[in-house]
Amino acid sequence: MGRWRALANAAFALAVLALGGFGLYQVATRRWHVQPTFHVQVKFSTVSGLEAGHRVRLQGMDAGVVEQVVAPGKPGEPVELVMRLDQRLRHLVRSDAIARILAEGMVGARVVEITPGRPDAPLVAEGGAIESEPPVELSDLMKRTGASLQKLDDLTRTAKTGLEEINAIAGSIREGKGSLGKFVGDEAAYQSLMSLTHRGERTLSAMEDNLAALKRTWPLSRYSDSRSFFEREKVLYQPGSRRDSRLFRDEELFEPGRAILTPVGRTRLDEVGRWCKQASQPQSEVVIAAFTNDDHDVDLAEVLTQEQADSVRKYLIEKHGIDSAGWFRSRKVAAVGFGTQVLRQQDPSLAQLPPRRVEIILFTPQT
Repeated sequence: MGRWRALANAAFALAVLALGGFGLYQVATRRWHVQPTFHVQVKFSTVSGLEAGHRVRLQGMDAGVVEQVVAPGKPGEPVELVMRLDQRLRHLVRSDAIARILAEGMVGARVVEITPGRPDAPLVAEGGAIESEPPVELSDLMKRTGASLQKLDDLTRTAKTGLEEINAIAGSIREGKGSLGKFVGDEAAYQSLMSLTHRGERTLSAMEDNLAALKRTWPLSRYSDSRSFFEREKVLYQPGSRRDSRLFRDEELFEPGRAILTPVGRTRLDEVGRWCKQASQPQSEVVIAAFTNDDHDVDLAEVLTQEQADSVRKYLIEKHGIDSAGWFRSRKVAAVGFGTQVLRQQDPSLAQLPPRRVEIILFTPQT
């Protein structure tokens, strides 16, 4: 081998080694292995999916990593996190600092966010402990929000009933019926009462608009889309779309009086899944509607049909992926349990349908 070729090979080998060393240094820096660090401990009742290696931030700055997750010794005891932090930021971490578990964005990885504490508080010791706040779970937020929405729905219905009664009373007063009608006999008093009623109706309308807007905001809109909570009966009426459907009696899919799919029911849904894949277009929407008759309690009937519609939706999505409309696109698949509700008939033939049924409808826009 000639001298120049040997020198070129040596230079190439040194370049590869330098590049590898630089990469190892960057990885070590990212893991906080090469710079001066110190350790802090914190305990949480639940770590919400946090693992060793996840990032630690201090006032939004990248401050270190979670070095170790120590499991509790007994059921019910807290989980301990050991964090390795940048020594240059130690003067900011006080003994009264508070740690929280957050998500980077709405669906990103978990991180630990540290709030430093008061400037006059002493510095935390090496390996010392700081306080924690329980993480906010999205599922708990959804439950609380759902309960609030239900209360708002109940309030709206109560207000609507009260306004109807006020209208009836106002009509009686105008006609002079009853002692109150005789007492308030002049037109000016009646007009004042009617003005108050109209203002109440406008207030009720505004409440309904606000409730509708709230149901359309993220993350509630994801729940609303899956059950068509906002659309309800209107989800079955889409005049600008072609309507194709498959209909089954509930005994063809479920165990009697339950929302558990039978083997025969799964086979029938496999056929539906293949049909959806073949007949649907990227802009198509799927609606799964479940009905029953008036042999059930109204509230229990609605729960049963909603569970049946959800079971069909879950099977078709998990087994056949009918919610996929191509790369990075998803299709709306709504599941709605109508219970014993009698729909406003759009087609006379709908009156001949079996009362206990599940209908899978494919809407394809034509305009």
